[in-house]
Amino acid sequence: MKIKAAVIKAMGEQFEIEEIDLDNPRPDEIIVRIVGVGLCHTDLHMKDRVKIPIPSVFGHEGAGVVEEVGEHVLNIKPGDHVVLSFNSCGGCDQCLLGNPSYCRNFQKLIPLEPELMAVIR
Repeated sequence: MKIKAAVIKAMGEQFEIEEIDLDNPRPDEIIVRIVGVGLCHTDLHMKDRVKIPIPSVFGHEGAGVVEEVGEHVLNIKPGDHVVLSFNSCGGCDQCLLGNPSYCRNFQKLIPLEPELMAVIR
């Protein structure tokens, strides 16, 4: 499937909106037709300061409608309206204080390859 995405091709470059190919959802993923999205401070930090695989797609905050779901996805179905954001554990001291963006377990919740996690830390 062809989609539009904010992409960088080298560290520190400006974002470019490009058409790219999106794979079918993996068993634990969903595809969302985005109707509203933004680039936040985290995106700006990542593109300028953290070694990440290049080219990279940015934007983890948005809202849209579920188009497809992977075979292991429960409680979400095509047609559902969803909001996208970062993940938090909900149980650490920061989450319990109402500060989920400072979740102490955030990095453990990121579904990235171990090699990339070592770079981000």
